[in-house]
Amino acid sequence: MKTDDLIRVLAEDPVRPMGPRTVLVLGLVPSLAIIAFAVWLVLGFRPDLAISMTTPVSVARILLAGTLGLVATRLALTLARPEGSGKVRLWPLAVVAAAALGLLLWAYVTTPAEARQMAMFGKTFVFCLVVIPLLSILPVSSMFAVLRRGATIAPARAGFVAGLAGSGFATAVYALYCTQDNPLFYVTWFGLAILGVSLFSAMIAPRVLHW
Repeated sequence: MKTDDLIRVLAEDPVRPMGPRTVLVLGLVPSLAIIAFAVWLVLGFRPDLAISMTTPVSVARILLAGTLGLVATRLALTLARPEGSGKVRLWPLAVVAAAALGLLLWAYVTTPAEARQMAMFGKTFVFCLVVIPLLSILPVSSMFAVLRRGATIAPARAGFVAGLAGSGFATAVYALYCTQDNPLFYVTWFGLAILGVSLFSAMIAPRVLHW
């Protein structure tokens, strides 16, 4: 086949590689459905889930984690493009962090001094630190698949926000099981679990996202 004929055939080929947004939908949505089913099947949703959804301090756990996931996903899509590194804005993450710290401070002030230690540590903080990273594997992997469809020039930063996105969504799902409603607990331990996943993602990203 002559070169001109080959170019013409390639140009006429209707198949186009999937873009990052398509990969995001096809990967992230099923992964969240899978981990939600796994939490329901293995751990079970909290018995008072419906009632907890009417309590602002309990709903805040899901809203904060879910918002973090959405914000970080948007940042990851931006960083997937070579020019995205100069366009990314981190202030939305700061807003989420400020809201979480505000809740933490409010809980510290309103919780009696003798009850603060129990409220912060509860009985499941170790379990929380183990399960959230495990639940994050699928959604974080989906975020890395999105980034690999792009051409990021800031792999560590992209990996960090991918970790924030995946673990944020995973934490929102985990909150359907967790019965710890005090912000002293969930801001501290949810936050540490998310940070751990994100730092690990940043560490491995340069190897996974090189091009």
